[in-house]
Amino acid sequence: MYFSQFIGVDISKDTLDAAVYPAKDKKMDFLHFDNNQKGLTLMMSWLKRRGIKASDMVICAEHTGVYTNPLIEFADKKGLALSLNSPLDIKHSMGIARGKNDAVDAGRIAEYAHSHKDKLRLYEKPSDNIRKLQYLLTERRQYMRQRTALINLDCAMGKYGTSETRSRSESAKHHCEKLVKKVEDQMLSIIHSDPDIQRNYDLVISVKGVGLINAINTIVFTNNFKSFETPRRYACYIGVAPFDHTSGISVKGRTQVSKICRTQQKAELSMAARSAIVNDPGLKKYYLRKMKEKGGGKDAHGVVLNAVKFKIILRMFAVVRSGEPYKVLNY
Repeated sequence: MYFSQFIGVDISKDTLDAAVYPAKDKKMDFLHFDNNQKGLTLMMSWLKRRGIKASDMVICAEHTGVYTNPLIEFADKKGLALSLNSPLDIKHSMGIARGKNDAVDAGRIAEYAHSHKDKLRLYEKPSDNIRKLQYLLTERRQYMRQRTALINLDCAMGKYGTSETRSRSESAKHHCEKLVKKVEDQMLSIIHSDPDIQRNYDLVISVKGVGLINAINTIVFTNNFKSFETPRRYACYIGVAPFDHTSGISVKGRTQVSKICRTQQKAELSMAARSAIVNDPGLKKYYLRKMKEKGGGKDAHGVVLNAVKFKIILRMFAVVRSGEPYKVLNY
């Protein structure tokens, strides 16, 4: 799709800044407005006065989580072309940037959209059920963190904690566990109510090592396997795919994963990998063989465990693509 006008939007909690590129006078044209439906309607009136048609423009912004939701809802309702991009991609495209100014940042985002117009991917709004699952994952994570904090408190107090303190701590931990269970039950209820999600959930859960949370994580962050064309791209997104580190004849670093990743999803996939090594004979054999090849040790375990994570991702994508549940081979 061809676009002749590029609208950069810098998103904050309460306000938005928009910039047009290219502007008629060869300079950036800026607008500051509220981050709500009324403010976005004002933006459209502002663009209309400048002779910019909705069919000729694409709105480009950084994906900043829940603060982006008003823009997503507005663009979906009005049928506007929207491209949400990684803040890191946009930051690196700016070169050396000094200072911080929302209006200038909006202009830089508009320029980014123009210079990357051939590679821009239009945002596909996830279904309401996918978004609900995403919020429930966040809620569950908070309860798990609270539970972990209480466990750490018990360990820190040791024998000096009073019986009353331990009783309150146990009660709080039990409450957190009940809340986690309620959240998980609600997630399952949403999955069972949506045939498309239910289908992929049943397939993904058939992969050894993959449980409720890893299955939902994968479904949510792949938009039910629509946002990533290949498993390697998803593996790169969460920080599992390895990359070379070489240059000329002098720089010969070891192949390793990038630190730019989704740390929470990567950590939870580690749990799946450990479970798969125990319960899947094929992966257990693979893990032991690779550990032997790398000489064993703590460093080797991390590298091989990462390879197991990648295999699990490959299997999840494979079962969804084939429509057949995973079958464990007898070794």
